[in-house]
Amino acid sequence: MEPLAHTLAGACLAETGLKRLTPLATSTLLIAANLPDVDGACYLHSADLAFGFRRGLTHGIVAMAALPVLLTLVMLAFDRTVRRRWKPCEAPARARPLLLLSVVGVLSHPFLDWLNNYGVRLLMPFSDRWFYGDALFIVDPWLWLILGGAVMLAWTTHRPGVLTWIVITAGATLLLVLNPLVPFWARMTWLVAIATWLMARILVPEHRRPRVAGIALAVALAYIGAMIAGSRVAESQVRAWARDRGVAVMRVAAMPTPADPLMRTVIVVMGDRYLFVPVDWTRGPDATATPGSVPIGEEGRAVHAALAAPFVQGVRRWLRFPSYEVRTLPNGGQRVIIRDARFMIGNLPGFGVVAIVDLDASLTPRPGPRLSG
Repeated sequence: MEPLAHTLAGACLAETGLKRLTPLATSTLLIAANLPDVDGACYLHSADLAFGFRRGLTHGIVAMAALPVLLTLVMLAFDRTVRRRWKPCEAPARARPLLLLSVVGVLSHPFLDWLNNYGVRLLMPFSDRWFYGDALFIVDPWLWLILGGAVMLAWTTHRPGVLTWIVITAGATLLLVLNPLVPFWARMTWLVAIATWLMARILVPEHRRPRVAGIALAVALAYIGAMIAGSRVAESQVRAWARDRGVAVMRVAAMPTPADPLMRTVIVVMGDRYLFVPVDWTRGPDATATPGSVPIGEEGRAVHAALAAPFVQGVRRWLRFPSYEVRTLPNGGQRVIIRDARFMIGNLPGFGVVAIVDLDASLTPRPGPRLSG
């Protein structure tokens, strides 16, 4: 998931009452919920390093054990050297609660990342295997709505909090309402839900807001469970759809769609191409719709040479549904365009490209590949 979802998860956990366990509790949960994304610094080096390293070592089981301890030590050092020097009369932060909060916050991160189709390598550094939940789109406004509304109740008791939530709510609303990919019913539902949360801000007394945060977490987990089930149902429906049509299926995977929890685009892996089957998992595939498709492409000498290039090894480790296109260049060389079917849905020209490798006539890769989304 993106940083806002992780931050809201940490903030909502804090508002259930965990923030009262020790000084610096809220700060610890917010940092812990985002801490595994420290690997985002790889983008400062290159996109390929980011492809190869992201959602790996800092999201694996060793990191899940090490990061909470490191964060606890940092927070204790900050408490001793900064906070208590500014406010010497304040109670000191306590190590055990800080460690507990760090564990909870850090563990929430790979769980949320697992839910989308980008995946996460949970067993790093012992295994490079990817795990995919395929349940939530990478940006899920309904998760924002559930968790963010509960946090808003607690954080809008002072002017800075009010201003912060005005900016966040306005930005999220514009992103949703002005996005042509979002169905009309979803836009209206969002506006009604925002109005409901604002009404709750007026009606719910402050002492009951931790209970609201706990309910919001339970609702979020129920929503996540429904989305996981929806993807598995959609995959089962498409397998049955393929059997009825005599389509030989090697693999299927349900891809969530933006802001529509009922819809999935199921990728069907056939021998030489990918099919994209739209599914409303409450009803099944539309029998009248013609699935989109793209060729997988042959892994010939040019493709093997491109995949062996040292500057696309991160991309190679990250690919899930690779598709290859080879074009001949005027100088006698070849251009290999590498795509991932996860991002080709809709079959838009050029969409889904993750790497372009130019080869000379002897199939030697040229330095400096061009990467795009």
